[in-house]
Amino acid sequence: MDQLTTTKPQQSPRKGEEVYNWLRKQIVLSFIKDGQPVIELEVANTMGCSQGTVREALLRLQEEGLIVRQGYRGSVVSPLSANEAQAFLNLRAQLESQAVLYSVPNIRPEHIETLSRIVREMEAAAEEGDEYGLFELDQKFHITLFQLANMPALVPVLIRCSLYNHRNKISLVNAPRTLQETASRHWAIVHALESRDVAEVERVLRHHIQSVVGMDKVQAPAVTAAPPRMAPEQQAIFDRLQTEDGHLPDITTLAREEAKAQFRHVHMRWNQINQNDYRIERFNIPAAAQPGRSAQGIDALRIEHVKNHNPACGTIFHVHGGGWTFGNNETHLGAMARLAELTNCTVIGVDYGLAPDTPFPAGLNDCTWAWRWLRMQPGNTGPWYVAGDSAGANIALAMMFDLRNVGEPLPDAGLLFYGVYCADHTTPSHRLCGKGDFGLSSERMDWYRRQYLSGTRRDADDPRVSPLLGDLADLPPLFLNAAGLDPLHDDTTALVQRLAKTNTPFEFHNYEGVLHGFMQMSSELPQALQAFRDAAAFLRARRQPR
Repeated sequence: MDQLTTTKPQQSPRKGEEVYNWLRKQIVLSFIKDGQPVIELEVANTMGCSQGTVREALLRLQEEGLIVRQGYRGSVVSPLSANEAQAFLNLRAQLESQAVLYSVPNIRPEHIETLSRIVREMEAAAEEGDEYGLFELDQKFHITLFQLANMPALVPVLIRCSLYNHRNKISLVNAPRTLQETASRHWAIVHALESRDVAEVERVLRHHIQSVVGMDKVQAPAVTAAPPRMAPEQQAIFDRLQTEDGHLPDITTLAREEAKAQFRHVHMRWNQINQNDYRIERFNIPAAAQPGRSAQGIDALRIEHVKNHNPACGTIFHVHGGGWTFGNNETHLGAMARLAELTNCTVIGVDYGLAPDTPFPAGLNDCTWAWRWLRMQPGNTGPWYVAGDSAGANIALAMMFDLRNVGEPLPDAGLLFYGVYCADHTTPSHRLCGKGDFGLSSERMDWYRRQYLSGTRRDADDPRVSPLLGDLADLPPLFLNAAGLDPLHDDTTALVQRLAKTNTPFEFHNYEGVLHGFMQMSSELPQALQAFRDAAAFLRARRQPR
């Protein structure tokens, strides 16, 4: 323990903090080697403090993974290994890359300036040869950026990964790069952030992390992605549904009425709500006659939670999913009820015209007309929102385009659940999840789109069909989510990347291990219930007092 007895730091009013910082520096700079014992009495004598103060510092260092406590045998510096180093590096790359989806939309000029200032301080520390000061600023840079993603519970995990990676780098006999190179390479991240291009920031940041020990200068081995897996709760539901519905014919091969009946049948299991908890009103919105519609107009359903409803919380205009081809208010009653329960809002759903009976843009136009008609009725109080899942999210977003483009009032916010936003089936999520192993397939999605575009308007690149290709500026605040095992997952992440370059506020949530349509399962699936809670929290955060 020669390094512990060479020099004695000056006294500090906060002796515990001083001991902790001193030991931390000794370990990070490898003055105390991995596996080397740390003797409390020796540290206490060196630092001029009690053993209790040293013990408190060691406990903090243990939480950071720098110390291993061995009971009566004392403490040792945690060992370094190539396997652990790679595991920490991979975990850190995953954490920081995932956080980009949430942090980039929150980036403001003042954040860019803060990060730039930290890089300039890093360059100054490098110029002075202050390796530990450079390390601390390096860590501060990455934590500052990570905190913009608003995932505070993961900050300690990131700190632990960063500590291990820097210890491992510093312990190498041949440094992968100079201190100046270490500092200046952070400018690439700042410049990528200035572009607000999520994909570019993710690419630059991942390369930065994976090359932390100079691995960018050698050929890295190929990494094979682990096969996607369902969350256990989702897997249990999926297996049960395979047993219950596995005998049913492919819905795309059935006659129209049979197909619609089968869709209603398989979805009704998710719509068994307690009628005593809700006020439900079925009514009609006047509209011109067309195939598949009652003579009275567009069927609509209003639902409110008896105990939770608050008129001041407003109204959600709900657009159901079903590939533009199937579904109605009854197949999505459970989802509408859950929104009413958790948001305290009135929820109104409409049975818009379905393809191929009424192809694009009939269903979209139905929703836009119904929205206008509802907003004109007397007695409206509170804000008005729009929500939709899957094809319903597609229509909801296209409806906002239409309203904005003619200068009409927009919803106060939009809730877009695992939507379909483009016709590109070459995305990684389509390649990974589009074979039908997780329910929805790319082939089925193509069939749905062909039904939707079976009329005179057949351009799949029309922004009202593929909103990803439209103008995303000047829209209301949007809540978007995606399911990890959904072929449409990358539709949403691509939309997030484009939104990040506009003035439209948004919030994105990703739910790993679940399937397309998972929010229909909120009576059984915890992730689905959480998704509804997240959406409700989004509305609460934006609700203005009236």
